[in-house]
Amino acid sequence: MIFGPQIFFMNKKLKINKGFFTAILSAFSDLDASINEQIGLRDKESQLLPLLYFTCLILLLSQLIEVTGQVQEDPYLSVITAVIVSYLFFLPIFMYVLGFVLHFILKIFGASSSSFQTRLALFWSLSVSTLVILVASIAKIFTSGSIELVLVILSELIIVYIFSRIVSFVSNFKDRNLFTLIMTSLYFVPVVLINVSSGA
Repeated sequence: MIFGPQIFFMNKKLKINKGFFTAILSAFSDLDASINEQIGLRDKESQLLPLLYFTCLILLLSQLIEVTGQVQEDPYLSVITAVIVSYLFFLPIFMYVLGFVLHFILKIFGASSSSFQTRLALFWSLSVSTLVILVASIAKIFTSGSIELVLVILSELIIVYIFSRIVSFVSNFKDRNLFTLIMTSLYFVPVVLINVSSGA
């Protein structure tokens, strides 16, 4: 028979597995509630790994869609292999490093979240954003020129918004709208500079 704590952890694991995709879809209607639910469900480092690898797999899939449309000559197999290795091995390591760096930066600006909560916010925001990334990657196949540029900028703005709202919620910032504005500005400055320099 299974008693007390074992039943609790089994039910918790079942909740995570059963509601994962439903949670991602419902997150778009209430980002605060979605990360609050994840904080209640995930309290171990091992529970962050599914979020991380789900994100990496979807990013890999979206990248493969683009590569397949662009590379159709002889080095195709080597390009695909390089992409797979990068997204399944190096990207998870980069994401973890980014999580620690992000926590350090947020602490400077008064965040009250733990390092674990910061990583959870980062990985969950990326998991939610994967749907936007995948839709944008598929849509880019059928668009080009200025339409494609608008599509890319719009999708990236949505991702920045998702990231800033979830991270600011976990960090308990007093002015979350200001944080979102700063993050959006940090995104727009390089976009404007690139467009101005390419136009010149």
